[in-house]
Order: sequence, then C-alpha cells, then structure tokens
Amino acid sequence: FIKCTSLTQITIPPNVRILQEYSFCECSSLTDIILPSSLKSIGDNAFKKCSLIEKIIIPPSVTHIGVEAFEECTSLTQLDIPSSVTAIGGAAFFGCSSLKQITLPSSLETIEENTFSGCSSLAYISLPSSLKLIKENAFKGCSSLGSLSIPSSVTSIGKNAFYECYLLTNVLIPPSVESIGEGAF
Repeated sequence: FIKCTSLTQITIPPNVRILQEYSFCECSSLTDIILPSSLKSIGDNAFKKCSLIEKIIIPPSVTHIGVEAFEECTSLTQLDIPSSVTAIGGAAFFGCSSLKQITLPSSLETIEENTFSGCSSLAYISLPSSLKLIKENAFKGCSSLGSLSIPSSVTSIGKNAFYECYLLTNVLIPPSVESIGEGAF
C-alpha cells in the first residue's frame, strides 16, 4: 500500500501477525487504523509519513516496533506503547511534531538513536525503571520537554541525547550513569 494517497482507513484482519516494512508508508490521507490483537511486530517504515494519523492503539500483543515505523506522522498527538513491547527501532517516532505525551513500556531497556528526535511538542515522557541506555539524539529537538527524571537503571546517555531541549529546566541524573556523551544536554 505504499503511497496509496487516497486510502483513509484500514482494518487489519485478525490473523495478521506481522506488518512488513513499508506496509502503509506515505499513505498521506490515512486517518484511521485498527490493528488486530494478533499483531506481534510493526515493521520498519510501516506507517512512515502517514501525516494525518492522530492516534493509534498498539495492541498488547506487539513486542517490536521497527525503525522509522511512525517517522513524520506529524498529526500523531498521543501514544501508549504496551508493556509487551521490548524493542523500539531507531527513529521510530522521529519528527512526530504533534506528539505531546508518550508512555513507554516497563520492559524497555534501550532508547535507540533518534527515536523521539524532532518531537517538538513532547512535553512529558515517563522513562521506565528498566531503561539502561539512552542513545545518540534520542530526544534531540524535543523543545517542549520541561523536566526529566532519569531512572537509576540508566548507565549511559548518548551524544546529543537531549540537544535542543530548550525548555528543559530540571534533570535528575542518577549515580548509575557512567557515561554522558558530547552535547548530551
């Protein structure tokens, strides 16, 4: 369905377990998506540049969200990622400029490169206590983020991880952090 620019809604049938790479990439009129409870994986670039999606409910069966899966979904405002998700690919939500809040799963150990980079409306994020690594550019350009509590499980904060987070006024860095990359804040 790549570049099906007239497609406005889709219901994925209940037997689908994997959405492959680029499944609905650049479906610029897509507003409504219903994902089945059987879904295990959302592939790389699956909904990239679906600029009219405002909300998506990720079923609790999903364990993996691919690289750039929701990149530049510029109308996406809220997202709850279920606790079943153990891996979120790099740049998965890159450029989701309307995303205001996100709940990350308690099982997540790594925030990959550019995962939330350019989410300029993101004002609140709760980092899970399982988190160990915040990689390069993870929250770069999250210019509405005001405060942040880094869990005591985190050992590394990557280069430019919070670069251009202009409203960030309060950051608690725990003693578990062994490495802070260049330009991290």
